[in-house]
Amino acid sequence: MNRMRPSDRLWVALRLAGDALLAAGGLYGAFLLRASVPLPFTQQLLPAERIALAAATGGLAAAVLLQLATLYFFGFYDPPEPRPRLETARRLLPAVALQGLLLTSYYFLSNLVFPRSVLLVYLLVDLLLLAVWRTLLDRLHAPRRRRVALVGCSEEAQEIASKIGLFGYHGLEVLGYVTAPGETPLAPGERPLGPHLGGIEELPALVRDGRIDDVILATGAQDWRVRLIDELALLRPAGADVLLLPDPFESLVGRMRFRWVRDVPLIEVVNHSEWRIRRPLKRAFDLMAGLVLALLALPVMALVAAAVRTTSRGPVLYRQERVGRGGRRFVLWKFRTMRADAERDTGEVLAQPDDPRLTHLGGTLRSYRLDELPQLWNVLNGTMSLVGPRPERPGFVARYRQAIPGYSERLAVAPGLTGLAQVTGEYLSSPQNKLRYDLAYIANWSLWLDLSILLRTVKIVLTSRGT
Repeated sequence: MNRMRPSDRLWVALRLAGDALLAAGGLYGAFLLRASVPLPFTQQLLPAERIALAAATGGLAAAVLLQLATLYFFGFYDPPEPRPRLETARRLLPAVALQGLLLTSYYFLSNLVFPRSVLLVYLLVDLLLLAVWRTLLDRLHAPRRRRVALVGCSEEAQEIASKIGLFGYHGLEVLGYVTAPGETPLAPGERPLGPHLGGIEELPALVRDGRIDDVILATGAQDWRVRLIDELALLRPAGADVLLLPDPFESLVGRMRFRWVRDVPLIEVVNHSEWRIRRPLKRAFDLMAGLVLALLALPVMALVAAAVRTTSRGPVLYRQERVGRGGRRFVLWKFRTMRADAERDTGEVLAQPDDPRLTHLGGTLRSYRLDELPQLWNVLNGTMSLVGPRPERPGFVARYRQAIPGYSERLAVAPGLTGLAQVTGEYLSSPQNKLRYDLAYIANWSLWLDLSILLRTVKIVLTSRGT
């Protein structure tokens, strides 16, 4: 639902252009300041002819590209979200710091001459300009919220309405709900669905009058639903977009495949033979990328291991049994983030945000996903993949398979270090919603999708928004 509208794309283009100009202007401005203003901790002014270094050494292009790349990874081109006043500055500071580190590496590895004082001035100027520019954009860009009508008053509809109300950055507001055939309207104020707008026969008039922008069907598949979508489709081009909360198996129909029995078309929902072709390619990608990531992560893992050892009692690594592809069990490795006896009294329970069982360091490790780094070994030994549904513990799998239709289908692929549910959903998303993401991933897998999820995972780690 966090869809980027055409107006949002225009604002993204404006942000890109402005950020690029600020990087170029900030670098030239830093040279000019050093050439004309005596600054603390400097012995003399920079010769004016050194200003040509900004472009001659490729520094200008590097600054612009790194500015856009770091801001992208810190989420500054995502659809707008309401944030606290200091949130923009809090996120800009590490983004600019990372840019400075990468610029320094660029000049060092390229063996190019560049005044260090200019680089420091540039980062300070760039941070100030970006803070002013982004604050101004946030004040100017306040897109109109899209008015939503929910069809049905089921628990699913109530969950969607509640989340729309809690998370305003999706740009939606619930105008009200209409009852599906056989449903009874809720008592006023019973749930966050807004006013009752009538039955589904009222929807075409609501769309025609321009009172609603989107319709969310949050009920099971029924004949009336098909008829309603047909009727709403006839109202184009002035009609509303129609969105569907999918059942578990509907999530699998990303690229529809057909088989025929004589003249009867059958939609193929699950195709295990296709994964026999996909799996070797995915495994080769896991081995190559996993080995590179493991080598790069070795220094970080050494530091984390030392920190875990010195800040709490117990082993550095924590091993736990999880369920993998085909329902086979395997041992998952993590850096320990909880007390050694965390489940002695509770047994197998889900972790929660601000869990009291976490060590002093554990919350930070989880926030930045550093506790997951040892799972690169699981990727290399084949029990996990870089991307896929997150592996669950045996007790939870048994419970979910009983309660959630279609849950076993997520076991058709190897579990992942990260996944579509982790970069799109939230920490406390229900197992049903996470299953929808997992099945959509299985149905639409490609190497490009894996790369996209890995890049989005980097953004989440950098902004400590792990789910």
